[in-house]
Amino acid sequence: MIHQHQLAGLIQRSQAFQQAIIEHANQLDEPDDRRLKLVLQAGYLTIEHSVAALGLIADEFIPSGIALLRVQFESLVTGIWLLHAASDSWVEKLAEPLTHDAAKRANEGLGMTEMLKELESHPSSPRHIVQQLQQYKAVTWKAMCSFVHSGIHPLSRGQAGYPVQLIHDVVRNANAISALNLQLITLSTHPHCMPIVRALHEQFSDILPIIDTPTSAPTPECQR
Repeated sequence: MIHQHQLAGLIQRSQAFQQAIIEHANQLDEPDDRRLKLVLQAGYLTIEHSVAALGLIADEFIPSGIALLRVQFESLVTGIWLLHAASDSWVEKLAEPLTHDAAKRANEGLGMTEMLKELESHPSSPRHIVQQLQQYKAVTWKAMCSFVHSGIHPLSRGQAGYPVQLIHDVVRNANAISALNLQLITLSTHPHCMPIVRALHEQFSDILPIIDTPTSAPTPECQR
């Protein structure tokens, strides 16, 4: 059984992990490639959602924090889809300057289920990561949607309260998405800096589920 002081420690460590991710992301140069620019932007969105969700949960705005976990997940999947499976046509649509017509074209895009299906069938996709995302969606999607749409989950929990174990599990799951996003933005922009990612995964292994991290040789500019 998880106790309140253990949850407080998890949140504190998770906030330190988020700060480390921000510091790492700030060191990444924006790529010239249009597709990779979109991947990086999706990664930045995931970071913002992660920080905001954790802050809300830390301040005991639990339902609002959990609602943000859906968009945290969606932005991560979008980033991975953009990197591995999105067609050049979709990249062109999503890279357009924002206008009424451009938004209309982009809004005709794929949903999470379709993106995951395309990733599953694409030969360049990281199969083990896609499988983890599919499992995460299968387990959490209905509950996350319930929080987004003010359904039975937040209405019931608002009366009965939120068990400490539930909040603990939610935060750890959010940390796993953050860890995968850290890997995504590094691989897509500075793959030679993956040793930093591995080091952060090891440093914060106490608050993370197991994350499979590719190895690569470090270069001098990536040493800390």
